[in-house]
Amino acid sequence: MLRFGTSGIRDLAPSRVSASLAHALGAVLGATDASWLPGNDHYSSPRTAAGHSSIHHPISIGFDGRRSGHMLKSSLASGIMGAGSDVHDLGLCATPTLALHSQQAGGWGVMVTASHNPPAYNGLKVFFAGREVPDEWERAIERQLEEVLHTRSPIKWSSAGAMQQVGREAEDAHLRLLFSHLSPARIRRIRPRVVVDCANASACALMPRLLSAAGCRVEALNSSPGEPYGRELEPKKETLRALGRAVRRSRAVLGIAHDGDADRAIVMDERGVVLGLDAQLVLAATDYLARAKGGKQKVVVSTVESSLSLREACSAAGAHLLITPVGSRYVAAAIRARSAIFGGEPCGEYIFPGAVGVPDGLMAGLYFTDLVCRMGPLSKLAKSVPAYPMAREKIPCPNEKKQASMERIEKDWPFFHPSRVDGMRSDLPDGWVLVRPSGTEPYIRITAEGQGRKGLAERMDAIRSVVERAIRHAKTGKEL
Repeated sequence: MLRFGTSGIRDLAPSRVSASLAHALGAVLGATDASWLPGNDHYSSPRTAAGHSSIHHPISIGFDGRRSGHMLKSSLASGIMGAGSDVHDLGLCATPTLALHSQQAGGWGVMVTASHNPPAYNGLKVFFAGREVPDEWERAIERQLEEVLHTRSPIKWSSAGAMQQVGREAEDAHLRLLFSHLSPARIRRIRPRVVVDCANASACALMPRLLSAAGCRVEALNSSPGEPYGRELEPKKETLRALGRAVRRSRAVLGIAHDGDADRAIVMDERGVVLGLDAQLVLAATDYLARAKGGKQKVVVSTVESSLSLREACSAAGAHLLITPVGSRYVAAAIRARSAIFGGEPCGEYIFPGAVGVPDGLMAGLYFTDLVCRMGPLSKLAKSVPAYPMAREKIPCPNEKKQASMERIEKDWPFFHPSRVDGMRSDLPDGWVLVRPSGTEPYIRITAEGQGRKGLAERMDAIRSVVERAIRHAKTGKEL
């Protein structure tokens, strides 16, 4: 059976992420509230003698438009209703829209998505009351899944749940929340021209409407959900050439691109140049720090992949940069625990405190639109962010060999004082090196940054050989 990874259950569909798996997950979540899960006193609710919650919250479900998504969402809904719970079907929606609806409904939420992965993949991302579920909940759900996949008890026909279509209501609630945090008054005065690439996926449901309602003159690319996809679902420089041409042609102030489930936003300046993930994160963090009120030390949250420029920006503002493992649930938990003013990952995912509480690409797009209206062209703003040489590689490693490979890498680690927050990371006088197993793909990832290209190349050569040797050793058991 598939296990939860960094961002839910994700793999090829339907061969691995199958209809039977989705149905079983629906049966597990639909049969109870969350009081059976570890450390969940806050969410416990009364239970009946039959073992079900006496207060059934509807379960929110949605999908990102993939071909396999219809099948998985239908199977998920069938399992939920067959277990006696009602379904709120949001249909095509962004992950933050689904999370917000789950929060307002007070119960489970499941997004059928593989985010930025190719169309052949799909996944199941679980929320409770608007929050991504923690590791210990995922392990408990996995144990329940094993049981349900082997023994399944039907319920009476009169106890079956029902389905309600709530897509428009959920979108309206998300839009109201965004406008309560980022007033569109300034945008409406300027009426900027914005181009958005919806990736033929979740962003199609709300993003063009959101920008129009905010007062933008909007051009939407890849705005019809589903196949054929106009580009790869992962937004990056190589896949956004059409967006760049559209920005230049229309003389837009910026371009915005989303991934499959619209929890990411990649922005492009008025010249059609991708801003860069580290520059985006630093600009947003710096802006929030500058506008934060005084008092106790301000906190920004990011992950072990955060850049030198983010560390320097936080230091210059007298703020503390809190580092977490890679994964938005860790960032979100740290933001809540430390009352941080902002948090995000250098992949285009940002969590805005007081908003949805999960990465929200729609709010990020609206935020950068507002930033341009307040501060001027993105190209000029980006010049304030130092850009240091960075290298990223991923080396194939079977999922079942990752643990043994990482143990060997730790044994042969060539740098001093590594951190083990997530994988292995060493901070050096002129940069840093990180090695960690991917949580979504069969790879071990290497990331390094340095103030000089020569030193960075030497560092990458050294760590690459360590990683490759460790993987070969894990596969063969022989010293190489």
